[in-house]
Amino acid sequence: MRLLLLIAVALMIPSLANAADAPVDSASAMKRARELRPYVSAGTPGPLWTAFDDNMRTAMGDSTRFAAALSGIHAQVGAIVEVLSEDVALEREVWVYRAACRFEKPADMMLLLIAVTNEGKVAGLAVRPQPTEYKSPKMNYVAQTILEPPFGDEEWYVFWGGLTLAENYHAASKSQRFAYDLLVHKDGASHKGDGTKLSDYYAYGEEIVAPAAGQIVWSCDSLPDQEPGQMDPSRPIGNGVIIDHGNQEFSLLAHMQPKSLRFKMGDRVKAGDVLGKCGNSGNTSEPHLHYHLQDGPDMMTAEGLPAAFKGMCVDGKNVVKAQPVRGQTIKRCP
Repeated sequence: MRLLLLIAVALMIPSLANAADAPVDSASAMKRARELRPYVSAGTPGPLWTAFDDNMRTAMGDSTRFAAALSGIHAQVGAIVEVLSEDVALEREVWVYRAACRFEKPADMMLLLIAVTNEGKVAGLAVRPQPTEYKSPKMNYVAQTILEPPFGDEEWYVFWGGLTLAENYHAASKSQRFAYDLLVHKDGASHKGDGTKLSDYYAYGEEIVAPAAGQIVWSCDSLPDQEPGQMDPSRPIGNGVIIDHGNQEFSLLAHMQPKSLRFKMGDRVKAGDVLGKCGNSGNTSEPHLHYHLQDGPDMMTAEGLPAAFKGMCVDGKNVVKAQPVRGQTIKRCP
């Protein structure tokens, strides 16, 4: 507990309410954070102090105190060994870079956060423990609903999926314990060009389909798509549907394009019916499909359920029933 307390207190993100205007795009913020990350890994204070904005320097006191704090933390965690995932999102008028990292000394993953202003200055810096995996009572649950892949004929990439936090950051959540985030990859990337336009993303506009028959008990079709890198945490699902399959099993499909849904609340759907198109609405940093199975219609109170799909090819091999994990490619088998 002492290790966690020292990390949380020594490098905290101060208030960003008076930070400069946000960068023009997320790519510049990502690039700047990646430039600074090695200095955190090495415990080198000089370049970080030089990059701090005035508010951050005030929060840290002076360069000597910051150097001592960074040295103490580096002594406890060591260097960054591996970056498991990274993203950047607009929050309170600055871009916040998050990287799930393995450090030399802690057994568990840590979260590196760097808040970057329009001028490339650092408005916040933190090294924090990652959330722990939710101890679900449904770990061994076997769904009664026969689920098909919730997409059309395109091959998808599992960005998040699996039972551990290393495989799936949703694993810390009660309702999203077994969730999937799916992208379309081509040549190892989810987008063409610099990824600043929604149309750059290969998943954008792909058809999203019902994984099983049921009745739509919640839907939204009116929220705008977010620009890449901008997120809407107040409306996490964005546009999407929740389908009641019976037996207290409900599918949630999120982040669809506005005005693309073909069914409304109360309608019944069949497995394979096209529900709408993949978009970037809600709490999402880039176009993708979020899918999970839960035991009730309300994501705020439901327990997540394991979801295995039939008729799926995983990494090119036909699998009778699959629970895909991070890093795999999946598609409907012919």
